[in-house]
Amino acid sequence: MEKILVHICCGVDSVYALRYIKEQMPTAEPVGFFYDPNIHPEEEYNLRWIETKRVCDSLGIECIKGEYEVDVWMERVKGYENEPERGERCTICHDLRLEKSAEIAKQIGAKYLTTVLMMSPKKDFDVLKEIGERVANKYNIEFVSFDFRKNGGTEKMNTLSRQSQLYHQNYCGCIYGLFGQKKNVEFYPELVSFSKGRLAGSTQELLFIKQIRLFSENLGLNCFEQEFTFIGWRVISSILKLNSKEIYHKVLPYSVSIKGVLRDKIKEKIETENKVIYKLYKSTVEIWKIEDIDNFVWDKLRYNTDPVFIVQQDLNPEDKIEIQLKTEFDPTLKSRNLIIGNPNSYKKEFFYSDTDYYGKGGYSLTEIFSFIEKNVTQIKEGDLGVVILGANYCGKVGEKVFYTLSSKDILSI
Repeated sequence: MEKILVHICCGVDSVYALRYIKEQMPTAEPVGFFYDPNIHPEEEYNLRWIETKRVCDSLGIECIKGEYEVDVWMERVKGYENEPERGERCTICHDLRLEKSAEIAKQIGAKYLTTVLMMSPKKDFDVLKEIGERVANKYNIEFVSFDFRKNGGTEKMNTLSRQSQLYHQNYCGCIYGLFGQKKNVEFYPELVSFSKGRLAGSTQELLFIKQIRLFSENLGLNCFEQEFTFIGWRVISSILKLNSKEIYHKVLPYSVSIKGVLRDKIKEKIETENKVIYKLYKSTVEIWKIEDIDNFVWDKLRYNTDPVFIVQQDLNPEDKIEIQLKTEFDPTLKSRNLIIGNPNSYKKEFFYSDTDYYGKGGYSLTEIFSFIEKNVTQIKEGDLGVVILGANYCGKVGEKVFYTLSSKDILSI
């Protein structure tokens, strides 16, 4: 059986294109090749790889993961940073990816080469065809131009993507394309990691969930993602100085920003069972002293958003305190619960996907993989369900959403 090397950019573009190739060339063996050094950042690259692997695994297609050669891509497009979508930078990018794909095709003995980039309405079909034919000819293989979009191909792709619950990226992947798409913004959340951990609603949390799903599906387990929107929160910057010296601290989730620099002293000290609360003279800011600050997590809903700083040392009335805090609320963030097996099973085991801002709490992939593998028979037989809850450190949002799972949702799992 002759092989056809299929360059793949993401799960969404491949979910219908690979089926189409198998229909059009039933005697050929498709082999996927994920090579996209244009994608930024690396978390986004890995997320798109995971979804590509899910699609290929579901179709029984081998998929090769190319190296993340972002330095090669950056050097190749140098001088073309301000080119528009479909401009010269995109042509250079296509040339790089298809040249590498042709090289791999030759290595594995493939007779044919194609790319699912031809699925995307944002890409120029004729440019891709010209580049593909040129590089294929160089390696003495044949480039096949598939018009995946014809006869409702785009609609079929969207339907299959929804059914498979694939991650749908909101930019092509290139940093310069993102800059052109979003102008006059303070920062690009797609490119920024706001913490040391997996914040709820972040790419890191989503990648964590998708890795668990891929692992579970490869064990033959049914999976379902329950997506939800919540009010997100993150720290942009925070400073707490005691007598002009910065001290180690945390910020309680959903604390609002402080305008400018707050200089104050301790007005009142309140001792409770598990913490000491220091109140200030000039503002509603509170400072909490907690013994084990590194293992402190907040998993309750907050109804008061006054700033709260958490420290692990005693404060005194004569101490001079200096505080700065900039935070951001985002009411459009999305997280999700991952349900593995039967959600109606009598016995359920719960984990959660996020950590706190400082990377404390939460679970590792190893812990969750080990549990699933040890209990795979019970899960398959419906005696045990596994639920990975999202947005735990934002007030157990995922847990509340899970218990509102409708009967319609359950029947679709």
